[in-house]
Amino acid sequence: MAETEVIEKNFREFIEIAEYSFSRRKFNTAVTLYYKALVELCDLELIRKTGKLGANHTERFEMLEKVSPEIYAISSKLFRFYRDSYNKEISETIAKLVKTEVENAKKLIL
Repeated sequence: MAETEVIEKNFREFIEIAEYSFSRRKFNTAVTLYYKALVELCDLELIRKTGKLGANHTERFEMLEKVSPEIYAISSKLFRFYRDSYNKEISETIAKLVKTEVENAKKLIL
């Protein structure tokens, strides 16, 4: 399977389970998975525009800032909520915001 196909498959898997978690009001899990889905979109964007992937979040952000400022803005804004999802309670409002922003990124990339 080609690298972009794997990335797209991973995106669909993360989104599916994020939606399920959101519908069950498991907002921490939903935010974690929505962000992981967003990372797959970021990677797809980087592959298409540069032929490379970032090795970590920092490198990914640096690359995105140069080649896809709109996606960079979304991913950097949501990173805080992703990190918060590990040790803070995520509200429905924040989960909805993350969900909406990931949907916006999806429209830009897919």
